[in-house]
Amino acid sequence: MKYIVILFLSNCLIHAQNVAEHFKTRQFEVAIFPESSNEIMQQNRFTPTKEEIIKAENALKFKLKFLNNPLMNQSRSPIIHKNLKKYKRQYFGYINEKDEKILYINSLWSKSLKKNHWYWLNEIIWISDGGSYYWNIEYNLETEELENLKVNGYA
Repeated sequence: MKYIVILFLSNCLIHAQNVAEHFKTRQFEVAIFPESSNEIMQQNRFTPTKEEIIKAENALKFKLKFLNNPLMNQSRSPIIHKNLKKYKRQYFGYINEKDEKILYINSLWSKSLKKNHWYWLNEIIWISDGGSYYWNIEYNLETEELENLKVNGYA
């Protein structure tokens, strides 16, 4: 019995110490990484707000289909714009050289993440292959446009 309590408490402590804020709705599940996390860029960072995340998620919902028109690397894996709810996303904010706020969005197929593991809330997850199970894109908050869609290839 003592071991079960210790395991439960240590699991709660790990969840309480996540680097990113876990933001989940019926439409999406994301990790919002703070300015202080040095995951992908070292400078000109900002912490995205929930309102900014909602704007980006709406853009994904309504605009991704057009940007994804060539269906790159999606012949043997999911068509990303048709399966948005099946991805978890990691959000990072940075300021580009034009002084525009950009959201870098890293997308991961939910079923590929181990059940009840929260590591995706602690660090960026880099996968080199896997086709469209893994992709990333940027959302420009100033222009309200999606940019730089990159869909993983196959090994």
